[in-house]
Amino acid sequence: MPTKDVSYLGHSFHVPADWPVIDLAANPTACVRFDRHAVYLGTPGARQDCPAHVVGTTEALLVEPGADDAASATTVSEIERRVHATAPGITATGVYDDDQALVRTVLSSAGFPAGATKEPIAAPPTKRSFAAAAPVQSSPAATASTPPALPADATKYTGKGFDACSAPDANTMNTWRANSPYQALGIYIGGAGRACSQPNLTASWMQQQYSAGWRFLPVYVGLQASRITAPAGQGAAAADDAVANAAALGLGPGSVLYYDMESYNVATYSSTVQPFLSAWSAELHAQGYNSGVYSSASTGIADLVNNSGSGKGYTMPDVLFTARWNGAADVNEPVIPSTAWANHQRVHQYDGNVTETWGGATINIDRDYLDVQVNTTPNGKPTLAGIYRPGAQTFAMADSSGNVTAAVTFGSPNDIPLTGHWSGPGRDTIGVYRPSDSAFYLTNDNATVAVAAPFGSPGDIPLVGDWTGQGRDTIGVYRPSDSAFYLTNDNQTVAFAIKLGNPGDVPMVGNWSGTGKDTVGIYRPGDCAFYLSNSNTSVAINHTVLFGAQGDVPIKGDWNGSGIDKVGVFRPSTASFYGALYDSGSVLYSLRFGAATDTPVTGRWF
Repeated sequence: MPTKDVSYLGHSFHVPADWPVIDLAANPTACVRFDRHAVYLGTPGARQDCPAHVVGTTEALLVEPGADDAASATTVSEIERRVHATAPGITATGVYDDDQALVRTVLSSAGFPAGATKEPIAAPPTKRSFAAAAPVQSSPAATASTPPALPADATKYTGKGFDACSAPDANTMNTWRANSPYQALGIYIGGAGRACSQPNLTASWMQQQYSAGWRFLPVYVGLQASRITAPAGQGAAAADDAVANAAALGLGPGSVLYYDMESYNVATYSSTVQPFLSAWSAELHAQGYNSGVYSSASTGIADLVNNSGSGKGYTMPDVLFTARWNGAADVNEPVIPSTAWANHQRVHQYDGNVTETWGGATINIDRDYLDVQVNTTPNGKPTLAGIYRPGAQTFAMADSSGNVTAAVTFGSPNDIPLTGHWSGPGRDTIGVYRPSDSAFYLTNDNATVAVAAPFGSPGDIPLVGDWTGQGRDTIGVYRPSDSAFYLTNDNQTVAFAIKLGNPGDVPMVGNWSGTGKDTVGIYRPGDCAFYLSNSNTSVAINHTVLFGAQGDVPIKGDWNGSGIDKVGVFRPSTASFYGALYDSGSVLYSLRFGAATDTPVTGRWF
C-alpha cells in the first residue's frame, strides 16, 4: 500500500497515500467524522459543520496537542474500536472498522508504543448481599471521576427535539433554546459506530444545558446487525459501556439510554438482533437504567413489536424511538399497536438531514418528537421466591438456585406475611398484617418495626403496592364482603376505592403496565385465570392470563427484571414456584423451595 508522511508536533505518521489530510486550525468548522478515511490534525472545532446522522466507522486518525507530562502509552478499546495513543505534548486517536492492525502500524510509525493495553469493559454493579438486619444502603457519593447525577427528568420530555451528529457548542445551544421550537437534544454518547467527534460533550456541558432547560436523548451507536455474533454477551457489553459513558456525563440510574440499530434485513438478522437487544435492555435494567431502541419503523421497530409477545422471553425496551420520515410531529406509528408502549414510551424521528437556522445559528439536524415520561427506575433484578412458615413465624428467602439466603423470624401466630419496599426504591423487606387488630407492621431492616398502621376491618385481605409510582409501597386492603379494593398513599386515608371481582376471587396487585404504578386485578381459582387492570380508577380488564392448575396459590413478580410484573403460582403439592411470561401461559421462572404448608412470598431480596 503506498504511503505518505504526515508530520505534526514533531511526529511523522506514515499513512495511506490516498487519505486526505485536514488541518483543523485552518478549517475550524470541518466535521471530524470517522466514517471515511482521513487524517485530522489539531483540536476539533466547537462548531463543526456535520451532517445530522452519520453511523459507522472506518480507519481514520485524529492527532491533537496533548499534555506535556503525558506518558507514552497505547490503549485499545475493542468495544469502541478505538486505539488511543499518548506521548508528551501529543495525543492520537485511531479509529478502525476491520483493520486495527493498520491503525496501530500508523501510530507505531510515529513513535508511539507498538504494544497496546486493552481498555476493560465497564463491569456490572456488584450485587449486594441480603443481611437479615442490615439497613438499606444509600448510593455512594459521586467521586472525582463520576460527576453528580443530573436530575431524574433529564431524559424525560414531551414535545419537539432534534439530534445532531456532534453536540453543538454552548452558544449555539443557548441561541436555539431562545429561538427554536426544540427543547430536547439527541446526543451520541458512544459505541463503535459513533462517527462524529464530540469535543463539546462533557459533564459540565450537560449540566449547563440541563440548567438551561434542555432534555436529552442519549444514543449509543454500537454493533450493527451483520456484526452480531454472540448476542447475549455483546448486548450486555454494549449496555455496560453505555452506562459507563452515560455516568461520566452525569446521566444516572433512571435515565433512558437508546441503542441505535440501523435498518436491517429482518429475515436474515432477527434471530441475532432480538437476543442482542434483549441483553441490552436486561443489562441496562440491572444497572438501574431504562432501555430505548432506535430503528427504522419497517425493520427494527416492526421486529421488536412482532417479538414482544412471541413467548421467547425477550426483555423489551422501555421506549421505542422510531424513524419514519413522514413529517408528522407526533408519536402515532402504524406498526406499533395503540396499546403497546402507550404510557409515554415513544419517540418519533419524523424528518431528517435538514438544515435549520435559528437566531443566526445553523445546524444540520434530524427532527424528533418525544413523548417520554418513563417514571420508574428499573433495578433489573428479578423477583425471587421466598416462604413464610406460619408455625415458626419465619421468613426464608431464596436465591435464583433455590438456596436460602436469609431466614428471619418476625411476627406473631396468625399474622399474614407481606413484602415490599416501604422506604423507597431498593430491595424488598418484610412485614406482617395482624388480623386481630387490623394493623400492618412493616420493617425497613427485616428486624425492627418502622411502620405500624391500623387499617381495614375484620375479614379484609392485606395488600401493599406503589399505587402512584412514587417509589415506595403503601398499604391497602381487599374487602371480600363487597369485592372492593381500598388503597392508601399515606398508610392512613383511602385514595382509591375500586370494585372488582366475584366472591371467591383472590386479589392481586402489580405493575402490570410497566409504568411503575401498581394496579389491581384478581385471580379466579375456578378457571385458573388472572384478570388484571392497568388502572386504579376505572376497572377495565387489560390482561387475561390463564396459568396454573387447581389448588395453586397465585403470586406475582418481575421474573426477568424487565420492569413489568408477571403472574405466577405456588404449587403446594410440589412446593414449587412457577412464573409466567408477560401476558402468557408459558413458564418463564420455576423453582422448588419451601414446603407444602408454607405461605409463598416473593421479592427482590438483593
